[in-house]
Amino acid sequence: MAVSLPAQKKTDVLMKFSEQEGLIRIVFEGDESFINKSEVATSSSQIKIEFPEPFNLTAQNAFPFELVPGEKIVKVNLKEKGEIKFFRLSSPARLVFDIQKKEMQSEKQPDTIISRVLVIDAGHGGYDFGITSGELGEKDINLSLAKGLATALSKKDKKVFLIRKVDQYISLADRIYFVNLKNPDIFISLHSSLSQNFVLYSPKLEEHGSNELADLYSFSMRQKKYIGKSKALSDSLGKAIKDEFKVDVIQREMPLPLLNSVGAPSVLIELPSQRFVVYDQRMREGIINSIINGIALYGL
Repeated sequence: MAVSLPAQKKTDVLMKFSEQEGLIRIVFEGDESFINKSEVATSSSQIKIEFPEPFNLTAQNAFPFELVPGEKIVKVNLKEKGEIKFFRLSSPARLVFDIQKKEMQSEKQPDTIISRVLVIDAGHGGYDFGITSGELGEKDINLSLAKGLATALSKKDKKVFLIRKVDQYISLADRIYFVNLKNPDIFISLHSSLSQNFVLYSPKLEEHGSNELADLYSFSMRQKKYIGKSKALSDSLGKAIKDEFKVDVIQREMPLPLLNSVGAPSVLIELPSQRFVVYDQRMREGIINSIINGIALYGL
């Protein structure tokens, strides 16, 4: 559907949407300065965007909401009320609206209480190789361990989601979106270090100043109430790894975007470089066993 407005120089805006499992995502994409100058207002049943000048809107032919374009304003009237989350993203510049239907929220609430949900992130992937040393790259080790960990946890009646199941590139923004969509009880990201040490990173919030990434993903809003639990999870994992491998474990608190933007207890684990250890079956089983013991020690 192309919406034509009165004859005047107009900026092109593309609207896209997708729908799955009770979640609707609406995206408005256009020139960076044009998108960044727009003003957004939302309620439980409407999205209102005021652009800085007249625009041409191009959209798909059919969608499950009412689209009302004006000269400088476009309104999205929802057929059913829901929770709307708004993100202003770049590269390309776009306004992203995630709408969760209220009846889906109430249906899912019992599951979030009864089940224990974990999201495992296999760092890097695709053309992002990570640290390379020897035959296997970091991305391959991370994926192998993530899949093995997911299998072992599933046997213990845990519900596990992998951010990636194959060798593919996934952006930071998409990883963050995936984790928060699943609303996990624990989030663990697997990486490799350049050293022979196990290094555990837990989130650290910086109250002073501001930056674009922090504003985009609302770091302090999402991780703030979990910061103590993230540290407790790091302590539990550190103890379990130390008991398994009889080595000292380095623990650090850092304002890593991936951890700080997650609304759940979160830890990033850096495994020893394959320059110092061999990732054979015994080593992999030891890592998986220690992480499971750490999760159990944490109380999940």
